[in-house]
Formats: sequence, C-alpha cells, structure tokens
Amino acid sequence: MGQKIFKGLITEGDYGEFWAAIFVGDNSEPFAKDFDELFNGKEVSVRYWISATEKEIDELKRNMLLKLVGSCEADYHDAYSDITGYLWTDQDAKVGGHDLIRELQSNIGKFLYMEVDYE
Repeated sequence: MGQKIFKGLITEGDYGEFWAAIFVGDNSEPFAKDFDELFNGKEVSVRYWISATEKEIDELKRNMLLKLVGSCEADYHDAYSDITGYLWTDQDAKVGGHDLIRELQSNIGKFLYMEVDYE
C-alpha cells in the first residue's frame, strides 16, 4: 500500500486555457489532474484536515479529521471543438461519492493536509 500527501494552501488559478483549476501548495499541476493520474479507478482511503492557517499535523489531528473510504473517480481533461477551439475543462475528484473538488473550492485560501492511502 502506498501513500500520497497533498499539503499546502488551496488556490484557484489558470492552467492552460482553464481559468478555475484547483491547486494545493506549490504543485504546478491541478489537484484533479494529479488525482486522476494517480488514483482513478482505485480503492483509496482519504483523510484530510483544513484550517485557516498552516499547522503541524499533530495539531490538525487533535482538531478535526475527515475520513473518506471508497472507490476513486477522477477526471481532468479539456474539451475542444474543431470550429471554436477550447470550450471547457472538466475537473473531478470523488472518493466514495464525496466530491473533493467542491470541498476544496469552498475552502480557497485555507491550508490543506491530505493523506491518500492506495493499493
């Protein structure tokens, strides 16, 4: 079993032609793109903490823990038309039906520490 940690400030910004990609920390790839490439179709266990400021993991664990377990559905792709060019970008990251992108979008500007266990 492996583990991937996402850690840092939740931000929204440009990625290619998409203007509303969700990023975590200093990562240059959107969160959904990483999630899609690493976990799509796998069984994962996700634990994450969100706080207004950066905190050590021990302090975060003492506060609130959100845990999601289940099948991962992730997608990140651009839609284009031969006539008009770029149309939109889909970004999805769901675990057990829980929408992680929606959760992150509602916490832009806050600190995230997320552990993802996968097989």
